[in-house]
Parts: sequence; C-alpha cells; structure tokens
Amino acid sequence: MSYDLTAVLTTIAAASASIVAILGGFIASKLIAISSERSAVLDHLKQINKELEFHVSERDKIQAENDEDDALDFIRDAIDDLYADNSLENVYLNVDHPGISMESLKPYWDRAVTLKEQFREKVEKHDALNEDYIPESLLFTVKEDDFGYEVLLAMGKKLRKRSRTTERVRGQANNPLGFIVSDINDLEISTVTGSGYTYHKNCDSIQEHNSAIALLELQKKQCDEQILALKRPRGMKLGLLIFALFTFCCIIAPLVASPFATESYNDFVIAKAIFLGLFGIGLISVFGYLIYLLQWHQDR
Repeated sequence: MSYDLTAVLTTIAAASASIVAILGGFIASKLIAISSERSAVLDHLKQINKELEFHVSERDKIQAENDEDDALDFIRDAIDDLYADNSLENVYLNVDHPGISMESLKPYWDRAVTLKEQFREKVEKHDALNEDYIPESLLFTVKEDDFGYEVLLAMGKKLRKRSRTTERVRGQANNPLGFIVSDINDLEISTVTGSGYTYHKNCDSIQEHNSAIALLELQKKQCDEQILALKRPRGMKLGLLIFALFTFCCIIAPLVASPFATESYNDFVIAKAIFLGLFGIGLISVFGYLIYLLQWHQDR
C-alpha cells in the first residue's frame, strides 16, 4: 500500500507562505519606518549642528570682545611691567583675581609687547608725537586696531607722566613753588570707559548663548543615542532570522520533498511528524517573536 504525503506538504507550504507574507510585510514596513526615522533624525541632527555652530561662533565673537576689554584693563594696570620687559607669567602671578585667564591674555600681551618695542624705538628716534604723546608714524599701524590704539594711548600717558615729572624736577630747581603748578598739571580726570554697559550686555549674551549651546548639546546627544538605536533596531535581526528559517523549513523543504509517497507506514509517519513538527515550531517561533516585540522594556 502506498502512503502519499503530497497533499499535507503542499498544505503546509501554502499555509506557511501566507504566514511568511504577513511576517515579511510586517518586517518590511518596520524597516521602511526605521529608514524614514533615520532620515528624519539625520536631518534634525544637521539642523542642530548648524544652530550649535551659530551659537558657538556668536559666543566666541562676543567673548573675544570681552577678552579684549579685560586684556586692556590688565595691560593698563601693568603698563609699568610691560615697559620694564617683565614676563607675563611673573606679572600675572602678582595680580589678585585677574579678570582674564593667562591663556586668553597671552596673544594680547604679545601684541602689546610688539607695540611697546615699536613705541620705544620711535621715541628714541625722536619721532614727532601727537597730543597724546603717541608717535604719529605708529598711528597708521593701528588705524583699524582699537586694541592697539588703546595700548599706545596707555604708553603715551606713561611717557607724558614721565616728561612732566622731569619738567617738574627742573621747575623746582628754579621755583620753590613750582611743584604746586606741576602737580595741578599732572592731575588727570579719570575717565570711565564706555564699555561698561556693553561689557555687561555681552556677559548676558554669552550666558544666553551658553544656555542655548547646552540645550543643543543635549538634543545632539539624544539624536546620537537615537541614531545608535536605529542602527541596531530592536528585534529586526531576530525577525529576519526567523523569517529565513521559517521560509526554508516550512515552504522550501516541503516543496522540495513533494511529491512524497512511500510503501512504508513508518517512513510515512516519521516524515509527516517531521514536517508537521517543523511547521509547529515555525508557528511558535513567529508568535513568540510577536510577543517579544510587544514586551515593554522601560530601561531602554
């Protein structure tokens, strides 16, 4: 007697094909959604990087203005040390609570040292001085350099003070009351620079930019974490593996074995049990996979 298993095999293959179609459609839609989400996250990350670059650029520009003001204040206070060729390290260590870091101050100090050398050279050559005791030939080098001009102005004040001190000493030799007139001439009305309001306004702007930068960096970190998660989407590799194995064991294998007929009842039972077992395992794997996807992982 011949035992035919062809009908069972084709039924298993047809049923499996339907299940594979559903599972494949689910995986395909999920992959399409992940691809779209990746594009959206990457676009958002580009936008964040542009905004971050803008805020950092604006903050650095404003910070440079404040650093220049702080450097000018430092150099004005240390003009004697600058003129005496003292090193920045020694001068900085002798200042209580400097308003600028040495790293930020160094390029301004180096610029001031260069101007001091030029100033000294011009004065020693007796170049013409303007009313601020600045060599006129140096004014062209700082025509568009406010920092350079302020440094020259500070050195000009020092030179004027030295010149008036010399004149006062000479006047005292000729006039016992000369020191009174000289002291009055040496009095200088201290001027408050107009950068006070601007400086504090810049500080507020820097704080605003820093807050925006901190928020953008947080968003960028979240985008990076999201991109990392999208690179390894949860359950997709497992789903593809189940899809491939189910297709091979429950569709391809039954179709390859079909038509199947045997004279041995034992072979018939064994073959039927194997194919039905594979089909059952495949169904359990599919449902188990779907249940796995439905699980809520709060620590993700």
